[in-house]
Amino acid sequence: MAEAEWDKSNVNQIMEWLEEIPKPLAVFTANDMRGLQVIDACSQLEAQVPEEVSVLGVNNNTIRCELSNPQLSSVALNSEYYGETAAKMIDDMMDGHFPEDVELLIEPSEVITRRSTDAFCIEDPYVSAALHLIKNKACEGITVDWVVKQVHISRSGLERRFRKYLGKTPQVEIRGVQIQKIKQLLLETDYTLAHIASLTGFEHPEYMSVVFKKNNGMTLNQYRQKFKIER
Repeated sequence: MAEAEWDKSNVNQIMEWLEEIPKPLAVFTANDMRGLQVIDACSQLEAQVPEEVSVLGVNNNTIRCELSNPQLSSVALNSEYYGETAAKMIDDMMDGHFPEDVELLIEPSEVITRRSTDAFCIEDPYVSAALHLIKNKACEGITVDWVVKQVHISRSGLERRFRKYLGKTPQVEIRGVQIQKIKQLLLETDYTLAHIASLTGFEHPEYMSVVFKKNNGMTLNQYRQKFKIER
């Protein structure tokens, strides 16, 4: 899928469109460039992303997505698998074997969540504040005790509110954010496990491995290998 060119007229048209639509709303764009244009339009309109306008792109161009302000969430595509499937079809056709279906639907890899879709529609101010802290700081090695001090509530009070609104504890939420980041790094980089541990708030890679396997049913290396096979 070709990325849209950056055109100021496109941003102006998006601004006109956004002004006419009631908010809050979510925008799913055809590619990352268009998603960045939506974010630019929101900035000029002083519309908050993601609180008023949540934005999701496609292609997961890491440099573009992470240099955006706020960072753009995006759908990661199975590009290598697309190519392999197309090459196999062409090879079969050259041998005289034509496919019954000329159109194949291939699922994307996953949605890479960043700040542009990180909106919490929870009325409880303590839970909402804690979630924002966890999303932004979980990979810095924070603890539940640190979170409760920042939001000025007792640990038991925060845990009770988390169970009420989310059905889980703050500790589970912290681990979830860390594990999602670990998966992203396994997917997008060739970093060593020790380096990934340092980037996700784990002092020891061995403990990170234990936590990951407990939550995913496979080791870090098994996850990385499985993804490469699927790709």
